[in-house]
Amino acid sequence: MLWRLKGVSAHESSLLWRVAIAGLVFRLVAIATFGHSPESDELAYRSMALNLLAGKGIVDHMGNLAMYNVCYPLFILAPAFLVDSNELLVARVFNALLGTGGIFVCHAIAREVGSGVIGRLVAAVLWAFYLPAAIYVVYLAKENLMTLLVLGSVYFSLRLLNGAGRSAAIGCGACFGGLALTGNAALSLLIVVPVALYFSREAGVDRIQLGVLVLIVAIAIPAPWVMRNMHALGVPLLNTNGGFNLYVGNNPAATGMFVSIGDTPRGESWQSIRQQGEVYASELLRKEAISWIEENPRQFAALALQKLAYFWMPPFHRGAGEQSKAEILVRALWAVQFVALILAASGTVLIQPLRRRGGVGLLWLAIGSYTAVHMLFYVIFRYREPIMPLVSVLAALVIEHLVSREA
Repeated sequence: MLWRLKGVSAHESSLLWRVAIAGLVFRLVAIATFGHSPESDELAYRSMALNLLAGKGIVDHMGNLAMYNVCYPLFILAPAFLVDSNELLVARVFNALLGTGGIFVCHAIAREVGSGVIGRLVAAVLWAFYLPAAIYVVYLAKENLMTLLVLGSVYFSLRLLNGAGRSAAIGCGACFGGLALTGNAALSLLIVVPVALYFSREAGVDRIQLGVLVLIVAIAIPAPWVMRNMHALGVPLLNTNGGFNLYVGNNPAATGMFVSIGDTPRGESWQSIRQQGEVYASELLRKEAISWIEENPRQFAALALQKLAYFWMPPFHRGAGEQSKAEILVRALWAVQFVALILAASGTVLIQPLRRRGGVGLLWLAIGSYTAVHMLFYVIFRYREPIMPLVSVLAALVIEHLVSREA
């Protein structure tokens, strides 16, 4: 018999394990059938892990020491390449295991927002078989780890909302500490913590203590990396891509989506700027982006709204190059899944009994804050994947409500 989850009946635990195993198989099938060679950011993460194992330290393929977030290459890719540095299979299997872990956390989040057995299992099923969740395990992308950490941070925040104590605060802080090293955009979800504590059942003094504990743990985890960067670069920072990302999203050539730095006004001088150091380059681009925003407030506002539309635009786009019939079919199914999830999740706003649940509001706050931060930078469709499981949980609540009414 499979391990029984705490506080869950044996029958429900058995069903959840079956869903999780099916989700894992689904991801392994994607690994076996979807051909992909690492590119762009994947090359950076791969080189960071391989250089570390080769004794050269954490440095990417362009010589940067802290341009990219360190957590994914350090804790996922490096152990995978330690097993086999010449193949990507182990790394992709690790990604699949991370995704499978997310299935369990979706179930747990649904439970924290007051869902019954049907809603909890539907939440797990929706995330287990969401197509991009399977396809992206093939990529050496930080979102594979980031998604699980986002789910963890939301789960522990809901635990705090429901009156849990120090263990939940430590778990919450640990997830945010991991996110600080994995994907800075997800730190926007920190707003969920004080809101959860404010509406928590705990007394006022206890809320403050729990909030401080979350903060201490969240700061302690990335502290060694910040100290390393202080020693290596002379500046205590998490990474050096902030200014770059802000400029790419806010310059005269910005479109709302990612554009190559070579297609911006800084394209011709970019290589010479990089030679002066990654900290200098990031700071220069940050200042130019802020200057453009100040000089073009209306364009900035319009571009931000355009990014909002792009961020939640259904995936009707075509992939690069020639597409096979199988890829066309997968993209069509992805679009159907995405639209169905968004429509179903929106029902939590329209259905009064669901709207009144505090946990539902917390999920929407997490989704909204994560969306808002991308309105400041730029959009790549992959960037929304870490919060799609939250959409799945909301959709599951609506499905459970409708099923219960019919029963």
